[in-house]
Amino acid sequence: MPVMRTVLIFSGKGGTSKTTVARELAVAASLAGRSVAIADLDPQAGLTGWYSRRRAETPSLIKIPAGYDLEPLAKAGIDELIIDTPPGVPAYVDKLIQQADAVLVPCRPSPDDLTAAAGIVPKLARHPQWAFVMVQTLHRSRLSDGALRQLASLGRVAPVSLGSRQDYPLAAVEGAAAVEFSSTKSADEVTQLRAYVDKMIGLEDGKKASRRSRRHGDKQGEGG
Repeated sequence: MPVMRTVLIFSGKGGTSKTTVARELAVAASLAGRSVAIADLDPQAGLTGWYSRRRAETPSLIKIPAGYDLEPLAKAGIDELIIDTPPGVPAYVDKLIQQADAVLVPCRPSPDDLTAAAGIVPKLARHPQWAFVMVQTLHRSRLSDGALRQLASLGRVAPVSLGSRQDYPLAAVEGAAAVEFSSTKSADEVTQLRAYVDKMIGLEDGKKASRRSRRHGDKQGEGG
């Protein structure tokens, strides 16, 4: 029986490209033929704004049920749910972490981001599948290399980072995703990150999940 996989995008501060990571992974999964839903819990509503500009029918935008219980969504035929969280550490995040199949922590190579990242590690310590994702990195940068070493001392780091590239904001302006810009470095990065996340959630072949979760058309479901 198909099950819903949930990917939570979480960070201890704002400005860490959570929304970029969420939409890129969502579109990449949609391109693979999955039924993907995104949920925007950030009061700044960046993901919701992007969705309003998007012409493609996928992914869909939905609201998280009252009480942050994801079980009703699991019964709605969704293959994958990607949740964009607000800056900081909201009181309800523990409940979402418990229900997530994977938690990604975007982090820029900056002192402020590294400090915030270190602060949320204790919340993730018991989760079996979480990883830092370096974003806005520069090629052959001592700053990025140093940040990578620091993050690796705190936990798992995704083997691919999202570079500081114009494709990401340019795509967002059009309601698109950089992964849709074929034959570009940004598309390659996202594709590789998507493959890594697929392994985290038990989809090594990139297809739909068909075993039970370890947890206990037109645009639809407008909302944030």
